[in-house]
Amino acid sequence: MRPPSLPTQTALLIQAIALLIVLAWWAARGVSYSLDAPAGLPAEAVSHAPQMLPCVSYSPFRHQDINPFNPQARVTPAQIEADLRILKTRTNCIRTYGLSQGLDAVPGVVQKLEMRMKLGVWLARDEVQNRQELARGIALAHQFKDVIDLLVVGNEVLLRRELSPEALGRILAEAKQISPVPVSYADVWEFWLRHAPLAQHVNVVTVHILPYWEDNPVAVHDAVKHVDTIASGVQQHFAVTPVWVGETGWPAAGRQRAGAVPGKIEQNRFVNELLARKSLLDYNLIEGFDQPWKRSFEGAMGGYWGLFDQFGHPRVAFSGNVTEDEQWWRGPVGAVVGGLLALSSLAAVRVRTWSWVLAGALLGALAPLQWLMMQQWDRSPREQALSALLGATSAAVTLITLLPKRNEFARMARDFLLFAASTAALVLLLDARYRPFPWWWFLAPTATILAWRVGDADSVNAFKTSDEARLLAAVLAICAGLVALTEGGRNFQALSYCCLLIVLAGAAGWPRGVFRIKTNRANSAAGAQSSVV
Repeated sequence: MRPPSLPTQTALLIQAIALLIVLAWWAARGVSYSLDAPAGLPAEAVSHAPQMLPCVSYSPFRHQDINPFNPQARVTPAQIEADLRILKTRTNCIRTYGLSQGLDAVPGVVQKLEMRMKLGVWLARDEVQNRQELARGIALAHQFKDVIDLLVVGNEVLLRRELSPEALGRILAEAKQISPVPVSYADVWEFWLRHAPLAQHVNVVTVHILPYWEDNPVAVHDAVKHVDTIASGVQQHFAVTPVWVGETGWPAAGRQRAGAVPGKIEQNRFVNELLARKSLLDYNLIEGFDQPWKRSFEGAMGGYWGLFDQFGHPRVAFSGNVTEDEQWWRGPVGAVVGGLLALSSLAAVRVRTWSWVLAGALLGALAPLQWLMMQQWDRSPREQALSALLGATSAAVTLITLLPKRNEFARMARDFLLFAASTAALVLLLDARYRPFPWWWFLAPTATILAWRVGDADSVNAFKTSDEARLLAAVLAICAGLVALTEGGRNFQALSYCCLLIVLAGAAGWPRGVFRIKTNRANSAAGAQSSVV
């Protein structure tokens, strides 16, 4: 007689490894990084670093009800003063970008708080609005020339292709002629080199050098050196015209690009190494506060560049230790709670005990991570609903795989998961710059399906592979391989995610015959042993 199918050690091992990966990820977020002696710099260089930044970008749009695309929203002088009092603990200088929506009140507040500023004049496609904005900027420069050090006319207009170099040159020439303070234009450093003749129309060349956003991203341990090298090269190129680094910084959240990894620790390291480096030209850090509205255009990365978060809580320190996540224990606690809930449900469902507990613990450890990523990446109620649906599907496929019997709903859930994974991989392939690697949706079902396809292929638990599933699995595997090639070998986040997708494609799309020979042999051996007994 053939013995009843039992969970194999291999299946349990696969589930346990997946759980350990998630717990290790959470534990790594709790590891402290010393700002007193960061890697790559001697301790004495940091101990003598100044504790104040030369200048910081300021935008008041850190509140959900105020953003630059809502012309009816206005910032009050009281809010500006409250913001600048917070920034004054880190710098005595701010840079602004425009004058609408109440921002023309900033110079008066700066004067009141005895700070300095670089006043921004926003330029876009509309010629009439450009002239009105410039006239207002010139008037404020006359009124507050005792606190305005620079009039920055236009920000990345060439990058956005909203004005031609000729049209921009005419505006800059006019501004330079009538402004009581030095005039500049700000753009990414490559655009300044492409349009070097514009330098004749400004007193200062303002360049943006953002190592994370470079076409060839720079890892954080080389980022400050990169900023210094580029700034020095641009200064040599323009010779007599002074160069100011108008934007540099590092994102505290988001996805990896090549060797550039966003994170709170990486941001702190960048800022402190920037402070310690003596040879760098004058610079401005982007930015004072997180700007949630930017996530709609730049993914999670766009909303997390602030020295302070959107609520005014400090993220960057100048000494001591810093951790990526002070609440890193949420993952282990979630695993314990998830395992206990799974164990308590055994009274209602007849399943293999340890596999059920491991699956519940894995889902519990992933739940707070999914919530965290939803907060960082989802930009609308529609995206939040989609994330919730995918999270629910992930949990359903994980648990259904362990049930003694399943129905057509199980195969539908599995196929939907394959479709979601294929779509996510295809989006990454076509539009990767602002997209995440959402492994938190797919790890638990991948581990569980793989465990029971390998360890229990002949039981009723094994998925019946349909033609649709095989097609989706093939698309998923191909897209994942192409994403890995596109992202490159230095992007370990991309490589890990693509490996997970390929494993999911194989586990959910392999025909049952792949496992049948091995399992039949095992059953034959078990049957022979039973006969002897």
